[in-house]
Amino acid sequence: MLRLLIVLPFILALVIFAVTNPDPQQMWFVSYGWKTPAGILALATGAIFFVLGAFALWLGELRQRRRARRAEAQVRQLQAQVVDLHNRLNAQTATVTTTPVGGQPL
Repeated sequence: MLRLLIVLPFILALVIFAVTNPDPQQMWFVSYGWKTPAGILALATGAIFFVLGAFALWLGELRQRRRARRAEAQVRQLQAQVVDLHNRLNAQTATVTTTPVGGQPL
C-alpha cells in the first residue's frame, strides 16, 4: 500500500503533464530527430523505466528465491532426519520395554 501511495502521485503528475502538453515538439537524439508531444515522451520514458525497475526487482528476487529453495530442501532433509531418529528411538524403546526386569526372556 505504501508503494501505491508513493507511485500514484508520480503517475498522476505524468498524466497531467501529458494532457497539458499536446503540441508536438521537435525532439532529437544525436543525429536522429522526430516530432512528438512532450507529454507522450514523458509517459513513454516513465513506462520504460517502470519496466526496467520491474526487471531489476525480478533479478534481485531470483537470488532470494534460490536461497529459499535451498532452505526448504534443508528443512525437508532435517525433517526426514527427525523422523528417522524418532523411529530409531521408538525401536530402542520397544526393545527395552519387552525385556523383563530380571533380564530373562519371556
